[in-house]
Amino acid sequence: MAGLRDLFQEGRRGFFQQGAGAPGMSLIRWQDTFTIGVADIDADHQVLISLLNQLSETREEGQSRDVVGSVFNVLIEYTIKHFAREERLMELCGFSGLAEHRQQHQRIAERVQKYQRQYEAGCHTAVDELLDFLNNWLVEHIIGEDTHIRSWVEGACIAPRELAPAVQE
Repeated sequence: MAGLRDLFQEGRRGFFQQGAGAPGMSLIRWQDTFTIGVADIDADHQVLISLLNQLSETREEGQSRDVVGSVFNVLIEYTIKHFAREERLMELCGFSGLAEHRQQHQRIAERVQKYQRQYEAGCHTAVDELLDFLNNWLVEHIIGEDTHIRSWVEGACIAPRELAPAVQE
């Protein structure tokens, strides 16, 4: 299994672009390998990546605390909405790993909200810590966890396009 993990780590490096964001930070580029086959979830992932990159850019550009805080809040709100939408899709498809996936989402939401509280309390490193954490977690979660949804969606009794209205609820 170590060989597979090494291959995953090597492949993951290609998802980041150097030279942007906080010193040492990288922006995430969308890759086709992130696609799970449900347009709304794929669009959510693209928005999350865009928001993460935007937060990194506003931080690097030295934008005001209000601007950075605004992007920070939108990222967190969208993340929570995405988790709910993804879990709804898993319910509709009878995804066997729903309970564990929901727990992962809960742990991540709590951690991200902790960074938000720290930032609001004046902690200057909260954004950098969040960016470092999410840069690693988001790609790993999409590739390592969310792509498993694809086979469940493909095996569901309704087509992905028919899932879309229910997932948007």
